Amino acid sequence: MSKIIDESKIENLGTKGNPHCSAGKAPERASWRTFKPVIDYKKCIKCYLCWLHCPDVAYNINEEGFPVCDGTTCKGCLICKEICPVKCISSEREKRE
Repeated sequence: MSKIIDESKIENLGTKGNPHCSAGKAPERASWRTFKPVIDYKKCIKCYLCWLHCPDVAYNINEEGFPVCDGTTCKGCLICKEICPVKCISSEREKRE
């Protein structure tokens, strides 16, 4: 028995079928995050691994091509820090007012 799915039977659900939320539409997470990522753009090589591996879809690319973390979407898991090949991402304790 083949486990290959016939492509003609696959329905495109668009964003309805996407398990990730779009950046900016997730609940505010900065209020309970302990650490946040900080990027040193002098070291960044624009590999986009942080953008690719972020489970919260918290990274966007700015006009200069650098990844920028959306602080409202980021939960502070710091996977981006671990995956960065040049270690340009560090962590900073979230400041509370």
